[in-house]
Amino acid sequence: MRTHIPKLAAVALLGGLIAGLLVSGGAPSGQGSAMTGRGDVRTLRAGYERWKTAYAYKGGDRKLILPLQYSKGRSARFTRAHGQATLDLVDGSLSVVVSGLSDQDGFDVWLINNRSGRGHNVKPEAGDLRVRMGSLKHEGSTATLQARLGREVSAGFEIDLVVVARSGEEPRAAGLLFGSPTLFERLYYSEQRGQLAASVEGPTGLLSASFSVLIPSPAYAGGTAGVTDLEALIAKGRDIFFNETFDGNGRTCGSCHPEQNNFTLDPRFISALPPTDPLFVAEFNPALKENFEKPALMRQFGLILENVDGFEDLANKFVMRGVPHTLALSTSLTPASAAGPPAADGTTLRVDGTITPPFQRTGWGGDGAPGDGTLREFAAGAVRQHFTKTLNRVEGEDFRLPTAEELNALEAFQLSLGRQADLDLNTLVLKGALPEQGRQLFLDEERCNVCHRDAGSSAALPSDPPITGNANFNTGVEDIPDHPARVVGSLPRDGGFGRELDVITGGFGNGTFNTPPLVEAADTGPFFHNNGVSTIEAAVEFYGTPAFNDSPAGLRLIELGLGPIEVGADEAQAIGAFLRVINALENIRSCSALLERAEDVRLLNEARDLLRLSISEISDAIEVLRGAGLHRGAVLHLRAARGLVEVAANTPLRFLRNILIRLAIDEDRAARGHMVKG
Repeated sequence: MRTHIPKLAAVALLGGLIAGLLVSGGAPSGQGSAMTGRGDVRTLRAGYERWKTAYAYKGGDRKLILPLQYSKGRSARFTRAHGQATLDLVDGSLSVVVSGLSDQDGFDVWLINNRSGRGHNVKPEAGDLRVRMGSLKHEGSTATLQARLGREVSAGFEIDLVVVARSGEEPRAAGLLFGSPTLFERLYYSEQRGQLAASVEGPTGLLSASFSVLIPSPAYAGGTAGVTDLEALIAKGRDIFFNETFDGNGRTCGSCHPEQNNFTLDPRFISALPPTDPLFVAEFNPALKENFEKPALMRQFGLILENVDGFEDLANKFVMRGVPHTLALSTSLTPASAAGPPAADGTTLRVDGTITPPFQRTGWGGDGAPGDGTLREFAAGAVRQHFTKTLNRVEGEDFRLPTAEELNALEAFQLSLGRQADLDLNTLVLKGALPEQGRQLFLDEERCNVCHRDAGSSAALPSDPPITGNANFNTGVEDIPDHPARVVGSLPRDGGFGRELDVITGGFGNGTFNTPPLVEAADTGPFFHNNGVSTIEAAVEFYGTPAFNDSPAGLRLIELGLGPIEVGADEAQAIGAFLRVINALENIRSCSALLERAEDVRLLNEARDLLRLSISEISDAIEVLRGAGLHRGAVLHLRAARGLVEVAANTPLRFLRNILIRLAIDEDRAARGHMVKG
């Protein structure tokens, strides 16, 4: 290594001199690629292909099933009613089944085709195309409608929404339950119609059913009509994510999910923000001074106020949660396996004790998205929760809701972030005695791997029936006695999944929380839903404490002969070292992918954006390794890579910039070689 640094310095000096000579001459002209940042179309495509296989197996090529739920952003009032609408794409029959509606009132079912463009949103509005399909008929505990689409559905009509509203009233004013196709459903039916661009590979045969044309395509405005350009859609989503305030208080999605901080918040990052940052809007907007945030808890512990259980009692009905990152979402949205067939209204009990809907596991409780509980709906709920100008939360005055096109783009961007798949820890062999010991301890079936299979978010619990998928557990984190935030302010009981009041604990929910992936854990702390511990080693050590072993999850493991778990300080250090190394390996993978994309960009400004993000990834890898004194040789290579990328970010001439990029990629590979065998 002694000759390595002078060699790097010489290359860096040469690059710097060339950059200095050329900086006044500008960059060569040419078309740059879509600016997707850390979004990668390959990740989105991989997630879509996995989803498509499962969807077709379940009969999605014949029937579109939309859950009908209360929506934070759309519903006229809160209701616990829920149901589903099933559209047969071959014969046009529509079946709607709803539970929980008052049998003293009448309710109509509407199909809505939203107008697109600025000034419109995903709520039913005047001027939207709409079709009233009929009234629900009360039958015992459910209300049903059987109808068939006919001539009333005109050419060009697309189903953006299915709405259940009070009879005799407009759906825009009296809508209670809403359902909408997700991005992947829109992609699927667009593909089946032969409209999907080459950005998603797959069959392009036409559906035999003409009714498939009713499912809207997620066409990117400005592209060829009916053609989806996924990379452009991701780029549009990124722009919305970081720049769109939705006419609210100044916050964007990126206010709480900054790209340069792994899409999460921590006290150190917060402390570096200017005092006028919109994150602190509760400190300078009098209308949001009370019951919008708890500034001390935010600044000191990175905790954000959430009204996940409703807005009817702002002073008492809230929780304080950390900000979950949005990386590798396509690997963590699938709920635990079903415990039996769905009920008539679509409700399905899962083997972990939760239910669907919600159909995707989002947020710490797994039920973070409003409406049908999909990632697509998450943005609408987040706007109402976090973007409002006043606590009245009046749509059109305090904020505007996203349009259907914006929701498509936001969903595409979020699903394009991070890894495409989970690791295979059985074939990954690490260098370094401590990380490798940690890997072996992790794989011990009496420890981590049973709930975090391959350090992901899916469980493999050998219960009866087996618990698989992204499961919820009550691990006793709420019962940690010495959370430091309790000294600063009150922390109400967080009930996790669901809305029902637990009269014993005082929390709203069943006490369970969703299992997060661990590959990205080491550089996305603090840890747990309440940011209860600050280091990855402390998080690991928690699972050997009475708080966990006496929790419902801990007792379940004991019943299965897998507990109690014993994790001493030495074992926590080893498992922590393992988690740090796989985090650094993911940083290196992401960095190299960003650098390879930067090679394809002609314009310096666009390349610089990708290069700066790659520098952030390298810095994260260095930090997580140095935090435990791991792999000093790898750290030296990573520092060399960072130096090369810093020079490349100021080198306008593309071929010279790419030389530096290739050298940086080589340094990344060398760093990886210090950590992994084979």
